[in-house]
Amino acid sequence: MSSEPQIEVTQLSYQTERRRLAGLLQGPVLHIGSRSQVIDQNVEGRFTWREALDDRELVGADLEPGENVDVVLDITWDFERIDAAVKGRRFGAVVCSHLLEHVREPFAAARNIAALLAPGGLIFVQVPWVQGFHDFPDDFWRISFSGLQVLFEGFETEDAFYSGGSSDVCYRVHRAGRSALDIEALKIEPELFQIVFPPKVNQQMLKQHARTAYLSRAYMPMVVLTWLARKPG
Repeated sequence: MSSEPQIEVTQLSYQTERRRLAGLLQGPVLHIGSRSQVIDQNVEGRFTWREALDDRELVGADLEPGENVDVVLDITWDFERIDAAVKGRRFGAVVCSHLLEHVREPFAAARNIAALLAPGGLIFVQVPWVQGFHDFPDDFWRISFSGLQVLFEGFETEDAFYSGGSSDVCYRVHRAGRSALDIEALKIEPELFQIVFPPKVNQQMLKQHARTAYLSRAYMPMVVLTWLARKPG
């Protein structure tokens, strides 16, 4: 009989967990894709990284100048150009939230992010795993936890969880209290989130939405992945 701890799933508060992970980031922090958008304005209680990290130095970077942008750069540039833009600084943490799906060259972005991190630094990544097309200004990729581990090869997972578009709750898949992202742990994902309807139930449900096209009886909700990982020291 195997002595390996069993896989467990725990439901948690998304807002509480995100703020907890923010508290683990050591400064200075580079926030890539930091420019404030319309959705960020005049929303009471909305989470912003600058407020969450107000006791640490935060450098906001984006493609275009604007509110909350300290440095203008493209994370897929040649590293020498990025290095010049940040004046040779290295960062204790990098925040890369809802960005990589919009980047044409995610491997180039990942290499540059790794190079900007100090040894032992943390990266906080959020990417959609299941979501409809959303241009910003375009939409290229959906990335799994396995994909993140390939993009940031050699990084050690510190924490990881699933959340939805509403961001009310999150689910951590773990063994003995540590996030589990091996193949056996990831196989639990369809059991958690995927629903397959009988044909009649599916057709009746779709009739309630005039522009919804019949495509499949299997559905998954919008799923966002949050991954905190450490660069080797």
